[in-house]
Amino acid sequence: MSAPALGALALALAVTWFVTRRLTTPVVRVAATARALATGDRRAALHDQTLRRGRVVGDLGELAEAESARLSLHLTEVDLSTLVRAAVADREAEPRTAGLPVHTRTGAAPLPVHADADRLHQALGNLLSNAARHCRPGDTVTVTTSTTAAEAFVEVADTGPGIPADELPHVFDRLWRGSRGRATGGSGIGPAVVKELVTAHGGTVTADSSPSGGTRITLRLPRAGARRSGSALESRATPDVAPQANTPRGI
Repeated sequence: MSAPALGALALALAVTWFVTRRLTTPVVRVAATARALATGDRRAALHDQTLRRGRVVGDLGELAEAESARLSLHLTEVDLSTLVRAAVADREAEPRTAGLPVHTRTGAAPLPVHADADRLHQALGNLLSNAARHCRPGDTVTVTTSTTAAEAFVEVADTGPGIPADELPHVFDRLWRGSRGRATGGSGIGPAVVKELVTAHGGTVTADSSPSGGTRITLRLPRAGARRSGSALESRATPDVAPQANTPRGI
């Protein structure tokens, strides 16, 4: 074989090797990651990205569902205190794993509201998950119910790092993530879901945070059978059980 032919063959082999390597390297990396995951290795960056994107997709689906809640609420008379205790019991494992004790303070008397129990359960679960994500091991969360003649209250207060004052007005904005949310990989959707679900019930949700740390999220819901004057509730007296002064959490 002549020298030019040998040179052309060598060049073709080199190009083929280079192209093949470029095409197969990502496939080999994915295959190696899959084998590692199959053996229980959870250190692959790809695994983290997959979980994070999966959470975002799930959160977006939850937000879309919450936005349509007004059309799909199944309203019945619900004892809010019982619902709160059930929601805390169902979600207790998540904050406990994060080293976060959860305390429940509810009255013995029924606290009736006209609501969709599943949707309120979902909203409270989101708040507890949010606390577990942003609080520190050893912080505490206290969930309290209280009432006036016209409204029922649920307060979720924690002793976590709190929310900076300039970020507080944006807590319930869709897809907004504060400095701590970006650090923990949050999607910025959970609080927006809570707002949509509570608003769908004719209620409101607010967030307060102390400069020294801690956050308090307060849900206000119309009581079942409460009299209304036009579109406004007639009574806005001081709650029968005052919300706890627990300094509260970061979203």
